[in-house]
Amino acid sequence: MKQLRAYVSLIVLFLFLLPVSAYTCTTFCFQHNGEWVFGRNYDWMIEHCLVMVNKKGVAKTAATEDNPAQWVSQYGSITFNQYGRELPLGGMNEAGLVIEVMWFEQTEYPHPDARKAVSDLQWVQYQLDNAATVDEVIASDKTLRIAIRNATPLHFLVCDRTGQAATIEFLEGKMVVHTQDALPVAALTNNTYAYCLGLYNTFGGDESSEAFDGADYSLKRFVWAAQGVKDWTTKTSDTPIDYAFGILEKVSVDRTMFRIIYDVGNKRIYYRTKSNPAQRYIDFDTFDYSCTKPAKILDITVGEGDVTDDFVDYSYEANYELITKSYAETPFLRNVGEEAKQWMAKYPENLPCAE
Repeated sequence: MKQLRAYVSLIVLFLFLLPVSAYTCTTFCFQHNGEWVFGRNYDWMIEHCLVMVNKKGVAKTAATEDNPAQWVSQYGSITFNQYGRELPLGGMNEAGLVIEVMWFEQTEYPHPDARKAVSDLQWVQYQLDNAATVDEVIASDKTLRIAIRNATPLHFLVCDRTGQAATIEFLEGKMVVHTQDALPVAALTNNTYAYCLGLYNTFGGDESSEAFDGADYSLKRFVWAAQGVKDWTTKTSDTPIDYAFGILEKVSVDRTMFRIIYDVGNKRIYYRTKSNPAQRYIDFDTFDYSCTKPAKILDITVGEGDVTDDFVDYSYEANYELITKSYAETPFLRNVGEEAKQWMAKYPENLPCAE
């Protein structure tokens, strides 16, 4: 296990070395009939991804050498994973909690202390495993931290079924949260929320203004996403899903590999990919999330329409193939050795069902 955790640290080190311009994601959410519709563009260099059905009742030990956290997953979840199972880019759990990550160069995670630790992407899985609400995610900071060693600079947009949403950032070693009155518009790109909001408040709807013209593309994407959130009403001619995809189209870039919409109220996940623009959706409540049943996976690039029944049983071989492909096409991961890739692929085999 110690060797495995060292490999996880190696992975996030390589990811940290990637240029900021390669990671330009956008997230936002708006309410429809009192429930969140959450949109995200994933902008990166590779499209390989498995949609994974994660089980509750699984006993886990974090993949880090730094005072690793241990827990038993309380909720099942559906996540989008590129670099292996248990290291998701984002997802939704049974309680309706949604979390997605974005690159954020100014991130400063806390220094090591008495709290238990998880790696950066596994922080997402931990929250989906254990939290039902935004408040619970925020409260976890009292007992849990992201391991600082070789961590990738990320921040997060989160929402839940109680109607709460929040941005979560780590600045100067502290969790910084914007929620409720401090979150007048729920959107996030690749600058601090406060800085983005400052431009949005100055913008005044005029894209010819000096403030907007001089802004970097991350700030402009925030303004477009925030304006889209503000302009949504039930009187629009679009359905909320189509409207959300319209915002994602507005803020897309050449490296937008997939677009995801979480319909929290209806427990559905919609998505489109660069190589397969057909709209697909997953009915969340169809799956059995008990860990006594096999985990399920689906290649994100295949299918059309309702793909809920297209999921197949998870396997080590599928996880290994995903890791191998993703590493091969990520410049700073190409030289990772075979032993390391096999360890990463086998990591889920060390997490037993506790039911």
